[in-house]
Amino acid sequence: MTKKFWGGLFFLPLVCLVIWTIFLAVQQKRGSEVKVAIQGYDPRDLLSGHYIQYQIDWDKTDCTQFVDNVCPKEDFCTDARWGRECRFYVPEKSASELDKLFRKFRSGDENMLFEVVYSYRAKHQAMAKTLLINGKEWRQFLLSMPQQ
Repeated sequence: MTKKFWGGLFFLPLVCLVIWTIFLAVQQKRGSEVKVAIQGYDPRDLLSGHYIQYQIDWDKTDCTQFVDNVCPKEDFCTDARWGRECRFYVPEKSASELDKLFRKFRSGDENMLFEVVYSYRAKHQAMAKTLLINGKEWRQFLLSMPQQ
């Protein structure tokens, strides 16, 4: 009895992780894809760990993607003390290159469009799927850049 109990208890975190992963995958598949324009949030702390912290630029976002042509600002990102907090997670090895691109864009040296593709369902929290730079998926964009 105790071996079965401890065996079940040992696999409980794995089962919970699998169920949570399935839940997130289903939630992401049920939503429709929408693109929103973004801009860097804080030039001193744009990359923190393995994520890009940004704000959604609603002025540059096409709101016709949404019901009644109204951008549902409260369904995107999470609440923080200073406003809405948006994050997109990236591998650490690519973080410095993306940081340089965001800083060039922010300083006006580059004419780039940064967007995030979200899976969105009305009245549900939107889920970030991928980062686009000038319409290309960020990994493809970095590969197409000339090496320095």
